[in-house]
Amino acid sequence: RMLTRVINEGSTIVMKAINANSVPQLQKALACAPRASRTGWLLKVEVGTQSISPLMWAIESGRLEAARAIIQDLLVIRADREKYYYGVEDLFGRHDDIIKRLIQDAPLLLPPLFEGLVWRSRVASGGMRRVNYYVKHLIITADEGISDTLSWLVLAKDPKIMAHDVMVLVSDTLWNGMVCRQFIYSKIWFIASLLLFMMSQAIVPKSDSADEMHMRVLVFVMRLAMYLVTMCRLIYSHTKFCIRAYREQDTMKCFRCIRLPSYLRDPRDSGGFLLMLLLVMMCTHEPMFHCIGPENEEEFPTGTCEAADGVVWWYSVFCMVAMAIHWLLLIDLSVFSTGLSAFVLIIKQVLSEMTRFLTTLVWLLLTFGSAISVLEHPYFEMRDIPNTAIALFSITVRLYEDDYRNMMFEPALLAAVFMFVTASAVVLLNLLIAQINCSYVYIYQDMVGFARLNRADVICETLEKSREVTWVNFVKTLKLNEPLEFNEGDVGLAGGIQILEPAGLHPTTEDSIQRFGGSCAP
Repeated sequence: RMLTRVINEGSTIVMKAINANSVPQLQKALACAPRASRTGWLLKVEVGTQSISPLMWAIESGRLEAARAIIQDLLVIRADREKYYYGVEDLFGRHDDIIKRLIQDAPLLLPPLFEGLVWRSRVASGGMRRVNYYVKHLIITADEGISDTLSWLVLAKDPKIMAHDVMVLVSDTLWNGMVCRQFIYSKIWFIASLLLFMMSQAIVPKSDSADEMHMRVLVFVMRLAMYLVTMCRLIYSHTKFCIRAYREQDTMKCFRCIRLPSYLRDPRDSGGFLLMLLLVMMCTHEPMFHCIGPENEEEFPTGTCEAADGVVWWYSVFCMVAMAIHWLLLIDLSVFSTGLSAFVLIIKQVLSEMTRFLTTLVWLLLTFGSAISVLEHPYFEMRDIPNTAIALFSITVRLYEDDYRNMMFEPALLAAVFMFVTASAVVLLNLLIAQINCSYVYIYQDMVGFARLNRADVICETLEKSREVTWVNFVKTLKLNEPLEFNEGDVGLAGGIQILEPAGLHPTTEDSIQRFGGSCAP
């Protein structure tokens, strides 16, 4: 009721134009507004102690054409002989969560908003054009804290928005200026643990002099360091995360009965948790630990003794899986290259299609394996369900050494095998190729945007862990409070970052600044 009263009693010509969702009517209304008061007409209507924002009213009521016109008008740079007028400070001062609101209610208005934050000179010098990006409020908050803009866009998962020039500049500024160095530091221990793991498991024990005493001592020391450093570090971090998750009831259901910490939804965290479990199992099955005793005192350290015979095979299995997971977790380093990151994302998309293919293939193997196993035939390789399924899978991947002519005297068996080959090799494999092709086309169209989203996610995670003093020093290097020049000698507005881009990248023939001569009365 109160909002209705504000709208009815506080109706201005701007509000009437918004309610009609008429852009010409809105432009006519704004023609009466002084330059200095123009933003107030579009951002604040007061009736008594109540006030509403015409812009927010247009967005919430679905008058998107009017909202688009308001955003475009607010972000036009106007100038007289004394000063410049630009509504970006008033817009973000009145609505510091404008990006979030647009993501939720009107994502189509994000491109006009971002385009309004860019000024390009129509004058090119030496093949380069001066460009000002007024992105202060996309990087920092009013109190110079970390802006949530990037995290909002990561949650939106829109690759086209992340590939916009404004967001490319914002993410690159954060990445090159602060995040890249911290991300490298955070990965150094993991790379070192991988090298230690490889030296202690795959390199030194396989050398020609592995049986010598000094080499066995080296292997023992490296494995001990791996358990004390890598394993204990993972145990500490995941125990802390699990305790916090259960204390805050931040959990998820697994198999509809087991509650697990919700942070394990992230593949990197779940991979680290699995690596921790494997290292614990390796530690409990470590052959060198089992060989500790008076009977092996002369040969210690060694991994070959009677006490270790029962654990060596399991130890090798745990070690193999842990080694693979170690390398898979290094995929995070692909964020250093946008092209490589896009390629990794394409592989992930292809793997999802492979999952569907393998599920269907398993169903076919069980179907035909069960059917053929009950058929009376003398063919030894297909005597039961497991052997039949293995034989049929070998036929699918062309590893089967036998020939169909050996089944010529068993027409029922031959017909069943031919039906399986038709369903799996002809239909299913060609369908998989078509699905992968379609997925690749879809990803390729926006692969840079998806790669940017992946990097933005890493940026947000790194910024959450960064120290306040590091952030303050980084913000000082941006000099966001210093005015930027438009053209040479024309000192303009603060709050932006200036770059030079190739003149042919975005041809500009008209000055986007509306300049007013005559009286300087705003």
